[in-house]
This record gives sequence, structure tokens and C-alpha cells, in this order.
Amino acid sequence: MIKLSYLGYGAGLLLGLLVVLNSYTTVEPGHNKVATLFGRVQPEPYGEGLHIVNPLLNFVSFDLRQLTYTWEKVQVPSQDKLKTSMDISITFQLQAQKTPEILQETGQLNDVVDKHISPKVRSLLREAGKTVTQSQDFYQDNVQQALQSYMEEGLKEYLEPKGLVIKAVLFRDITLPDVVTTAVIQTKERQEQLEREKAQLKIVEQQAQQEVKKAEAREMAAISDANAKRTEADAEAYRIIKEAHAQAEANQLLAKSVTTELIRYNAVQKWDGAYPRTFMGDKTDGLILNLPNAGK
Repeated sequence: MIKLSYLGYGAGLLLGLLVVLNSYTTVEPGHNKVATLFGRVQPEPYGEGLHIVNPLLNFVSFDLRQLTYTWEKVQVPSQDKLKTSMDISITFQLQAQKTPEILQETGQLNDVVDKHISPKVRSLLREAGKTVTQSQDFYQDNVQQALQSYMEEGLKEYLEPKGLVIKAVLFRDITLPDVVTTAVIQTKERQEQLEREKAQLKIVEQQAQQEVKKAEAREMAAISDANAKRTEADAEAYRIIKEAHAQAEANQLLAKSVTTELIRYNAVQKWDGAYPRTFMGDKTDGLILNLPNAGK
């Protein structure tokens, strides 16, 4: 009897300890907890902190912080029937007051992602791709912005009534189909080749223009030199003509000024007073006659 009483006391103590340990719950920062009692979801969630609760309750924790999930290598078809691969990230947040509804209708956070967010993301992307004419258009900024707006609006309309607030939709690592990538690379190479050829042609044109300018400069120099020589020759001819005219005029004036009296006067001015000497005979050894000096 004593042993049975000890056993009963121990069992009661253990049961009491279990009750005490299950009579409170702690909620971490940025989370809340939803309680269930025998499978029935309780309508009010428990916020951050310590709570005294029914020890028979079970709890499911929900992360209320801003969360980001990424879907990698999602294939998005465009109107040209080609599929472009891209990564899409969705940033969202659970509404605290709707976590009991989320638990009851969908389940925990992973269930929300698998059952609601992921299928809707893929569905909206397929629909969005139908608005893109060619797969390479996914690289255009305006196309990406249109896709982002389309995705945000579609996800908000579908998920916010379910207790999710959409914060952002981001696209990354857009990869075109191989056939398009090859064509784009070849087109880029052709464009670069054309640019190089244009640059080379421009250099040749510049060189040709420089040669033309040099030739024009040489021509202008030759013309200038010829003009200078012609001017110099004209000046020399003018000088000669002027000198000839001057000499002719001087000769005419001189001829007009020569008279018999002037000739005699010049002869008298040059006479030294001696009579001229003459030879008698035809040979050099003949007699020389000296006329008398008029001064003696």
C-alpha cells in the first residue's frame, strides 16, 4: 500500500509538472502563434511575449517578418514560341490577424508558398509572356517594368485576401534561348564589324581630305609664287621702259641743246694754248714742224 501511494504521488507530481510546463507559451519577436484545441483553430493569435495558456492547447508559429522567396530558371514563353529562362523573387509579409484563417484554410507558411504563391507566380508569368513579341524583348527595360507591374497587381489581387501583403517583385538572370543568344551575338559581332569598318573608312576619308588640303596648299603656293614672279617681272619691265623713256627724253633734250656756238665754246674751253703739231712727209721719220706759240 505504501509503495502504491508513492507511485500515485509521483504520477500526480509528474502530471502537475507537465501541466505547469504547458500552461504558458513564449512568442519570439516578429512572430505570432495560433492555438488549436483538439484540432479546432482558436480565432485569436498570440503576439510576442509570454502567455499563460490552457495546457491542452497546441501552437503553430508564424513568421510575420518580411520574407523573400525566389523561383529560379522559370521558363517564360513569348509570342515567338521561344522560352526565356529567368529568376523571379517575391517579397511578402503575412498579416498577423489572418494567421488563424491561414492555418485553417491553407496550413503553415510552407503550405502557403506551395499552394498559393508558387502556382500563381508561374501562371502570371505565362500570361505575361504572351504580351511579349520576341524573347529578346525581355532585355528591354520597359518590358521588364511592364512585367513587374503585371506580376505585382496580379499577386496582390489574388494573395492579399488570403492574408499576404506583396511588397516587391524582382526579375534577375534573364537568359534567352540558345538560338536567340547565338543570333544576338552574331548580330552584335556584325554591328561591331560595321563600326570598325566605318571607323576605318572615316580614317581613310580624313587622310584623303588631308592630302587634298595639302595639294590645295601646294597649288596655292605655286600660284602665289607665279604671281610674285610675274609681279617682279612686270616691275622690272616697267623699270626698263621707264629708264628707256627717260634716256630717250634726255637724248632729245640734249640734241636740242647742241648748237654751233656751244661746240665752239667747248673747244675753246678744252684748248691748252698750243698749236697743233703736224708731220711733213709720209713717213714717221719726216720733219716735225712746231708752230709758234701764240703766247710768246
